[in-house]
Amino acid sequence: MHNLEILRRLSAAAILVCLSANASRAGDFVPADLGAASVQSTVQAGSDIPRQMVAFRQSGTAMRLEGEDAPRELTFYLSPDQVTTAGILRLSYTNAVSVMPDDAVLDVELNGKPLAAFPIRSPNGPATHDIPVAAKDLTVGWNQIRLRAKQHHRIDCSVPATYELWTQIDPLVSGFLTSARPKDGDFASLLSVGRNGDGATEIRVIAGQDAPQTTLRDSLSLVQTLALVLGREDLSVSVGDIGGSGPGIDLYLGDPLDAKLPQPARDALAAAPRGLFVRQGENGRLVVTMRGSNKSEFQSLLLAAVNGPLLPLIRTNKLAMAQTRIDGESPGTHSLSSIGYQTTPFAGRLFQTSFDVVMPADFYPGDYATVDLNLNAATAPGLAPGTQLLVRVNERAVASLVLYDPEGTTLKDKPLELPLRAFHPGVNHVRVLAELPLASDLACDPAQREETRSRFLLLEETTVTIPPLARAGRLPDLAAFAGTSFPLKGSAAFDLYVDTATPARLGSALTLLTRLALSAGHPLPAELKIGRPDPRQSTNALIVGAGDEPLELAELAGQKGDRLPFSATDDLVTASVTAGDQLSDSQALLDAFQVETRLEHDQLSLKSRASDWVATASTTINRWLAYKDIGREDVKVDPRDKLISVRQVASSESSAVWTYVNATDETLLQQGVAALTKAATWTALEGEESVIRRSDLELVNRYPESYSFFPITDTSPVNLRRLAAAWLSDNFIIYVGLVLALMGGFGWWVGYVVPRKGVRTVE
Repeated sequence: MHNLEILRRLSAAAILVCLSANASRAGDFVPADLGAASVQSTVQAGSDIPRQMVAFRQSGTAMRLEGEDAPRELTFYLSPDQVTTAGILRLSYTNAVSVMPDDAVLDVELNGKPLAAFPIRSPNGPATHDIPVAAKDLTVGWNQIRLRAKQHHRIDCSVPATYELWTQIDPLVSGFLTSARPKDGDFASLLSVGRNGDGATEIRVIAGQDAPQTTLRDSLSLVQTLALVLGREDLSVSVGDIGGSGPGIDLYLGDPLDAKLPQPARDALAAAPRGLFVRQGENGRLVVTMRGSNKSEFQSLLLAAVNGPLLPLIRTNKLAMAQTRIDGESPGTHSLSSIGYQTTPFAGRLFQTSFDVVMPADFYPGDYATVDLNLNAATAPGLAPGTQLLVRVNERAVASLVLYDPEGTTLKDKPLELPLRAFHPGVNHVRVLAELPLASDLACDPAQREETRSRFLLLEETTVTIPPLARAGRLPDLAAFAGTSFPLKGSAAFDLYVDTATPARLGSALTLLTRLALSAGHPLPAELKIGRPDPRQSTNALIVGAGDEPLELAELAGQKGDRLPFSATDDLVTASVTAGDQLSDSQALLDAFQVETRLEHDQLSLKSRASDWVATASTTINRWLAYKDIGREDVKVDPRDKLISVRQVASSESSAVWTYVNATDETLLQQGVAALTKAATWTALEGEESVIRRSDLELVNRYPESYSFFPITDTSPVNLRRLAAAWLSDNFIIYVGLVLALMGGFGWWVGYVVPRKGVRTVE
């Protein structure tokens, strides 16, 4: 009996040891130049040293590895002191339950050199791996991590089953651990700020309850500049009278002698030098101060910082963005290697890679040309029937190519035409997929899987050719709004309206503004106002609110004959931030004077009459260019299932364009803006109205019955010819009618006119 009790205790101890080993998992990986034992000892030796987490620049969406062979690149920024002290690369992940643990592995490279590899075996919760990194492997500035997940399905060997394979890196826990503390005044330390519990990079603007819009109005340029410095797509702006807790940035703006500022803001500003400054706070919090007396001084101090220490940080982010996207502004040919693709042999069943193409705001889609994907690829012998290559643009299948050849095939600059109609202004996501089945896949025997024999190879010499584009921007178009910040991008100021000055509404509005600044690539000239805009105003506006749809939107939509997605409510009185924002009496007198003293048409100069004629002709052409999208059906959404909606309306009384962002209450507004500004959702906005459903957070787009066009700036014969071809492709019935009319006219001329003219003999 005594021996039985001892045996039970030994068994319980063994179970505890196994559980603790499974929870740690520090020795599951084998680094390139270290054994597992040495890795464990290194981690334990440095466990007592306080370390700070340097977060990856990429958001959680970019940290998801999907498919059988999925590469991802992550970056983090280090100062010279952080490089010298070295540190630990921490990766925390969770994988799909369908991933087979026997052979799933995650390879890790650092700055182009192999660093480590560990098995993927954590479907029931996060697993964390700490990888020691020597100083010689690090770089001052941006460091690049390349992850490659190789994973297979447990029981299903079909091609569709590969879509169930994923490994998600946790953006909150993952990053680079260093014992070097950044120095106060080092603006590069902003790049290492961590994320909050929602996975967002928080910028908190500290404003008092007395006239908080005054502080926020002065902070618009600074908040947008911080967004461009960070270069992250998961930014969230909040507003409060005290600083936040946990990772994030607290922003203090103003004069410490200003009695309207909350006391924490006055204390922080009093301890800071004049101008822009950053220092380390508590619990991974950064404190950014802008000390000045007025808005004019804030702008000059910010300009000095942008042209000084912030300039290389902003340029680096813009360069990184340009190196991962194809710019469609000018025609040309781009290789996949120029946007970061690396040739890697593929041995699985479904190969996939993707890239983005950014089209200009005035890009006019149509069937007048194609985007050519010139393939340089090869398939192995022995692939089964059904081997094919597919191309999807904005999640719509647009092209395919049969790759089946029992002896294998090699493609050299094989053109695959992608219709321009599948693209839209702004960011377009292109996915290339190759289905590569083998007859042996049907047996689904992991023991017989041949991983050393590749099935497909897509070379980095594959190119994408952008043709000359027809340029005639259309409205409404949320794709251009999200992709290039049109029509808010430019030198002309626009109004940022918030219906009520509450922290939730103001924070949501500033979050949208920072997202638009990232799309535009520079701060936008916004003017913050509280209330509702006047329908007669000629200034573009972004209106953020919580409640039913405002009356002015219903009025504008009703005048254009559009159907309304929301019920109209009573109008709200417009209230500006300051009295100076309203129309002055002098301006009203000037407008009246110009109306009373204007010349009759026959009294105008020849130049003025020519300008009027061009404007009238342009309006007429814009009406002719109105068309409907083909192959896109509107999906109805239950009003009770709407989390947030975005709608764009062109004013019938002026050239203004209003973009409404609306939810039924403040809580849904905050949740909706967080969902709306996620990278995958933001770039998928299209048409006249976009709605995110509460039930599944899916985006639904509704397209307008007709478009209006803003003035055509390119009136060259070449562009007009492309516009004519695009318009005829949109109005195919008219095109057919013109062809039949021309053929009929020619037949009438040959059969009726020619015989009656007779035959003339030349002697």
